Amino acid sequence: MTALHGARELSLGPPRHRALLGLLMVRLNQVVPVPQLIEELWGDRPPRRPTAALHTYISHIRRALSSGAGPEGPSMLVRYQAPGYVLALDPGQVDAYRFESLLLQARRDLAARDHRMAQDRLGAALELWRGTAYLDLVDYAPMAEESARLEQARLTAVELHAEASLTLGENDAVVARLHPEAQRYPTRECLIAYLMTALYRLGRQADALRLFERTRAQLAEELGVDAGADLQRIHAAILRQELPFGDRSTTRTDVITGEAGGTASPQPEAPAGGDHKHKTARTRPAPRVALLDTAGVTYGVTVPRDHEIPHPLTSLPFVGRTYELAVLGAWADAALSGEGGLVAVTGQSGIGKTELTVEVTRGVREAGQEVISVCCRDQDGPAYGVWARILRELSRTRPEAFRMVSARYSRLLSGLLSDAPSDTAAEDVQPLFRAPFLVEDAVCAILVTLARQKPFLLVLDDLQAADHPSLSLLYLLTCRLPEVPLGVLVTSADPDPASDSTPPTALDYLLSSARTLTLRLGGLSEQAVAALVATHVDAEVDAEAALALHKHSGGSPDALRRLLSLA
Repeated sequence: MTALHGARELSLGPPRHRALLGLLMVRLNQVVPVPQLIEELWGDRPPRRPTAALHTYISHIRRALSSGAGPEGPSMLVRYQAPGYVLALDPGQVDAYRFESLLLQARRDLAARDHRMAQDRLGAALELWRGTAYLDLVDYAPMAEESARLEQARLTAVELHAEASLTLGENDAVVARLHPEAQRYPTRECLIAYLMTALYRLGRQADALRLFERTRAQLAEELGVDAGADLQRIHAAILRQELPFGDRSTTRTDVITGEAGGTASPQPEAPAGGDHKHKTARTRPAPRVALLDTAGVTYGVTVPRDHEIPHPLTSLPFVGRTYELAVLGAWADAALSGEGGLVAVTGQSGIGKTELTVEVTRGVREAGQEVISVCCRDQDGPAYGVWARILRELSRTRPEAFRMVSARYSRLLSGLLSDAPSDTAAEDVQPLFRAPFLVEDAVCAILVTLARQKPFLLVLDDLQAADHPSLSLLYLLTCRLPEVPLGVLVTSADPDPASDSTPPTALDYLLSSARTLTLRLGGLSEQAVAALVATHVDAEVDAEAALALHKHSGGSPDALRRLLSLA
């Protein structure tokens, strides 16, 4: 960790002083309570007067940052704000935040198929790296976790840069960049797949095949598994000389539906298994929506054709979202069967996000599965209100299991569990939020344990209204979802367009994560509008009237209902 004033490097002092600055930096512009800082700096061996020692360290950091500046300069960056300290700094002045902002913008460029702009942004993001982040501070647990998180983000940027470069035909550059990365991360299959593709395109088929064999041997030796389906598919395509030279065949897919974006066209996949009972009806294989996570593992959900959609989804008074219901129904089945994940339904206000999730959860409940649904606009208290309501609901639906699972966290989560059964006396309860990471980790542990006992679905409506701590907790939970029978379905209004000067928000990071499958709703079709109007007026709607209503409503169910109320 290095601090610069102009072109001059500032002296930040001994390791523990530097660690204190690092702990404030990774929670930039957030107040970190004094007890939390003391615990993270000294653990179970604090000095005799820890608060006084912390004040001394803060004074040293202020002097270091004010070196060469005026009285209102960097010395004012570290401020006391009850109940702790905050590093008040423009995120654009911190390389890690600049990197993640560029990565987020590049993801949007790739989604818009602007590969050249994405390549430029990713190149600029990767140039900010000088080595392992916070390498000198990894003896402190929060800094070690942040270092590991940033390294995963860097690898994602490397892979996305390779994707853009392959699309642009710059195969030499891909080999040059990925070769050292493949040596450091020999089991990262997504990275290996890009490198194999680039080698093949350069006429180095033998090198690509040898790389595959080394990777497969490494996976077998270290993890006891074979290469993933995507890597094996690329290997087979190279052997048959059939590897395409255009875009890669499998990528993270954001499904955009409705007239605003058209219906996504996932890669087809042949039906699996030996059941041919309905073979005649299936003239085409069911498509799959692929989701590539940051570890290079592809998760997919099979999307049924219209005639295959379960009856409860189509028999309800709900029209125009057949494909979306199929996608979410298949996702829910996969999530509750142990392929846990996060799916986000986004779109403009009034487009029907909440109604869609109601239909999905109806089907889940009819299948005998538990659903916990909360609206983020109705959260209780200033922080973690969403999760407080979820925990309290679980404490009512599973009182005995919840009591046993949450008992070890009752003191830490006293504020969240105030309505839940607890054996802890009030005078023994610790103040909530003294250590936010511990609180978030405890909530995740409770949810994961309960899900493993009995799967359930979480639905968070209007996620854009959630507070920052609740979003932080949700991000931590998504990292633990794979192999957990727990699904998280969220709805969120479309984010405001970001500019180069606008730092990404916690919601931006969550929705753009490779672990999130995003389903963006567009307007209803003209036929769906006619069907929806018919359910309101209990009569057929002529084509001219349907066209006019579709034009004036933009396919928005909410706008359509307002128009009908004026008729």
